[in-house]
Parts: sequence; C-alpha cells; structure tokens
Amino acid sequence: MLYFIYNVGENMKEKRNKIMMIILLVVLIIVIIALSYAAFRFSRTGIENVITLGSLELTLTEGDTINLEDTYPLTDAEGLALDGYDFTLSNTGTAAVDYVIYLDNVEIDAPDVKLDDKYLKYSFDKDNVVGTAEYLETLGTDGSRILDQGTLDSKESHNYNLRVWPTIEVDGDFGGQVWKGKLRITGDQVR
Repeated sequence: MLYFIYNVGENMKEKRNKIMMIILLVVLIIVIIALSYAAFRFSRTGIENVITLGSLELTLTEGDTINLEDTYPLTDAEGLALDGYDFTLSNTGTAAVDYVIYLDNVEIDAPDVKLDDKYLKYSFDKDNVVGTAEYLETLGTDGSRILDQGTLDSKESHNYNLRVWPTIEVDGDFGGQVWKGKLRITGDQVR
C-alpha cells in the first residue's frame, strides 16, 4: 500500500511539471508576439529622426524649432507670408509605410507663461500646395493634433512648411507669453 501512495505523489508532480511547462510556453509566445508588434510600430521626436525596421527607414529633417517668443499679433495675410518651418519626410527604405504627423505643445519653463492655443493660427503646406489660415484649436487637443497622414511608398518624400502665429482677431492681452511646439511622427510598415 505504501508503494501505491508513492506513485500517486509522482503522478501529481508530473502533472504540475506539465502545467508549468505549458504556462511558460504560453508566456513565451505572448512575449514573442509583443516584441514582433513593437518592431513594426515606433514613435520618436527630435531634431533628426531615423527610424529603421528591417528595410523600412523614415527620415525627418527639421529646420529651426517652432518657437513663438517676442512676436506680435499678425493678420492672416501677414501670417501666411512668414517663412515658416520647413521639413521633409522621406521613406528611404524598400517598404511602404503608413505615417501620421502630429503637432504637440512643448512645456514652457518658468517664469515664462504659455500662450493659449486659442490665440494661435497656423497654415500647413504640403508639396507646394499652400494651406489656409486656421485656428490651432481646429486641429483638436494637444497630443492628438494631426497635421498630415497617409502612406509613403519606397523612395517617396513629402516637403512641408508649417507657419504658426498669434492672431490679431482674438481680443485680450497676451503680451509676454510664449508658445513652443514640436513635431511628432509615428510610422507603421505596410504589411
């Protein structure tokens, strides 16, 4: 009878070991899937960004920072006449990519005061198609303001010009306030 009890204990250990191996295998599969997804989805901001995933490469070359400091209210005609902020988005890889370009606010350091978005207008040109003057608020809230999106084929590029200015049409005193922004680009390789 003692022999029978010993075998039951061994069977329980074998079952526990099999269950643990199955759990570890499931966890490993989940980690592999998550890492594979992360390899095809990437977001980054900065002065010059190069995102390389296998044969996919997006290059963003930016000009000066977007900084409205020591400026004054402008009419739409004056704002549209500004030089603006030039940048190019290129796909130098061998695979097509879906992209989204966002305009995000940048934190303002003390003692400066941030200029509210409702006092700002913008114009966004793409490949020599001149944009119109619009309130920045029409893009939505910070973090979700989409300037452009689409698919960029291999060896294709787009040239952009972004102008941002304080508008003369809004009542109120906003002298001495500052607004800073940055571009954020996300890309997904087309499968």
